[in-house]
Amino acid sequence: MIQAVLKRRFYQALLFLRPIIYLLLIGLAILFLVWFFYRLKPLFKFVSVINPAITQINSSRDRVNVLLLGMAGGGHPGADLTDSLMFVSLNLLTGDTVLISLPRDIWVESLKAKLNTAYHFGQLAQPGGGITLAKAAVSEITNQPIHYAAVLDFSGFAQAIDVLGGLEINIPREFTDKEYPIPGKETAEPASARYETIHFIAGHQRLDGATVLKYVRSRHAENEEGTDFARAQRQQLVILAFKNQLLSTKVLLNPAKLSRLKTVVADSVQSDIPVNAYPDFFKLLMRLDRSQIRTGIVDQGSESEEIPPLLYHPPDTLYGQWVLLPVNNNWQTVHQYINDLIFQNQAIVSSKIGRYLAFGV
Repeated sequence: MIQAVLKRRFYQALLFLRPIIYLLLIGLAILFLVWFFYRLKPLFKFVSVINPAITQINSSRDRVNVLLLGMAGGGHPGADLTDSLMFVSLNLLTGDTVLISLPRDIWVESLKAKLNTAYHFGQLAQPGGGITLAKAAVSEITNQPIHYAAVLDFSGFAQAIDVLGGLEINIPREFTDKEYPIPGKETAEPASARYETIHFIAGHQRLDGATVLKYVRSRHAENEEGTDFARAQRQQLVILAFKNQLLSTKVLLNPAKLSRLKTVVADSVQSDIPVNAYPDFFKLLMRLDRSQIRTGIVDQGSESEEIPPLLYHPPDTLYGQWVLLPVNNNWQTVHQYINDLIFQNQAIVSSKIGRYLAFGV
């Protein structure tokens, strides 16, 4: 009798504990998948490197060149001027990546205007013409083909960062900007009401989207961070941090975050990348390695970092506005600098290709 009672209580307890046991098993399975993905991510990247199945991306000399454009958006004057321009070149086989920042004030002779106006004038000419004209202008400046372009509304970029949970950034230098423009107050009176003071301390920290936007757009810092050179460096730092966060397991294994990110991107990004090329671009992103990423800036150089200038500022009377031209008025030096930066690892790339072919890949 006692044995029957104990047996019945045991089964009742087991029935009660069954949902808890199932939840524990599911939790353990999820933890295992996260661990498995984390441990085998290098293998996934290696398989991606040797997999030759990237067939839907246009390229030249085994590289795809993408132009990233950032604009303020909104309804205020100059909302469609692309004040952030970055040339990105990726090797399809190895993931070797080059980021080159281009200042907005470069004078484009064929446009008779600054580089940041190309998208604006292209859109005025015809719907969708902004990307076409911006690509042509940057190709003229870099002497490199531009296969694709993406235009990003800054507010959308801030939202995307918040979806990712912010960005981990190691800020190299402390700076203060007392003239950061407040959106919507471009014509406020007195003039001081148009600006706010922003301050960043040096060191490793997590920033939300709005703060990251201020960090990359600041133009009036009181020290060397007030130069276009430093601003371009900050933009490259943020792009790399965004890439790292996007490809983290916390994001890739979170369907809710991926769904929200997809919505934000759809609302704030324009691109001429065809949908059928998206899988190949994702595969290419998986091949990226921070140690393979090189950065460059076409600018007036930096005395503090002993970087010689590629551009100079002529008298305003030349074009009636503040512009940048190539040193000695010769674009050949700029073209050579960009070409050398892109293809400086070509010998290494060729060696890797040879080894892959030797194994029949």
